[in-house]
Amino acid sequence: MSSVLVRRRGKKAAKPAELPAPADGASSTGSPWAGGPDQPATPPSSGGGGDGDTPPPQVVEWSNGPALVTKAWGAVLALALLAGPAALAWTLLRPQPAPVSATAGAASTTEEAAANERAVELVETWLRADSNDQQLLASLTNAPVGSLPQTGLTIRDSSVAQIEPADDDVWSVTVGVDVAEPAPGSTPPPAGDGAKADEETEVPLVWVRRYFQVPVLVDRTDTEWSGANLAVTALALPAPVPGPAAAAEPPDLDYPETISPTSAAGQSAAGFLTAMIAGDGEITRYLRPGTSISAITPAPYTAVTVSGIKGTHEVTDDPADGDGTHALITAELTRLDGNKTTAQYVLTLVARDGRWEVAGLEPAVRISTTPSGAIDSGTAGD
Repeated sequence: MSSVLVRRRGKKAAKPAELPAPADGASSTGSPWAGGPDQPATPPSSGGGGDGDTPPPQVVEWSNGPALVTKAWGAVLALALLAGPAALAWTLLRPQPAPVSATAGAASTTEEAAANERAVELVETWLRADSNDQQLLASLTNAPVGSLPQTGLTIRDSSVAQIEPADDDVWSVTVGVDVAEPAPGSTPPPAGDGAKADEETEVPLVWVRRYFQVPVLVDRTDTEWSGANLAVTALALPAPVPGPAAAAEPPDLDYPETISPTSAAGQSAAGFLTAMIAGDGEITRYLRPGTSISAITPAPYTAVTVSGIKGTHEVTDDPADGDGTHALITAELTRLDGNKTTAQYVLTLVARDGRWEVAGLEPAVRISTTPSGAIDSGTAGD
């Protein structure tokens, strides 16, 4: 129907047919419905009249419009009836789309977290367990528990040192933990001789970092409404393994220039650190415009003393705008209890209007050569 209406609106109206001249000689400019100048302008009766009755002109466009509209609707209805069974068959026979699931990265992160949690829990329980903890340990692994000591160990500070996929849905997790062990050179009491141990001098203990490897199966099932369901199982008891080895030849740090702590750049760095970690001064006065670094609240230290600065670029007390350096700063921090400790920070310092400003607090030291020249203020701190 819409196509018919469009054609009616788009077609130019036909020109009315010429009317016969009035028989009484009246002007042709009168109304076509008027019988003469002295007669009222009333339309003729719709019924048949005499010879003097002249029907008004009729302009007819698309006289078959109603019929075409009816045919169009009939065709649409027929197509709908024919398409119904076909659409039903397609719905029943088409392959079901794959369920929408989380991305591989998100799924991997979720499974890693579950494997890490189970491995840490098992290692801690296994190290602390004594002969009365058979059922507790068995609830965390499918492996046979075997023998347990009369007394568990004292541990602290457990964390995941390494995780990597081992097989389908199996993760190999290495857990590091501090274990209280007899100091080197000391003689522990004989096992099971508690009375004799009480009479002897207590054995000094030291903290030793130990590492344990655990294979963990993570079975993931994605559901439409409740998200991922994880079934986590430790497939074996913890196995003591060597810890991560230190680099055979650690790289040299790339800070060839020595900067005096009393220089303008050194004083700006010291003022910034004092404001950030000791709460002394307003931190924003040391920041380059556009840089956002907040002070630690509440302040964990009472004072900061910069003892040494090494930089990637040479600095002066009269710098040009855009001059800069990445500075490795060694500072002595005074704790709330009055004790002191040493820490190191890496700051990006950039000059503006003759003064040095902090443009970034870098997350790591630099070990590769930095191109010489001024630091772009737009990328400083990146």
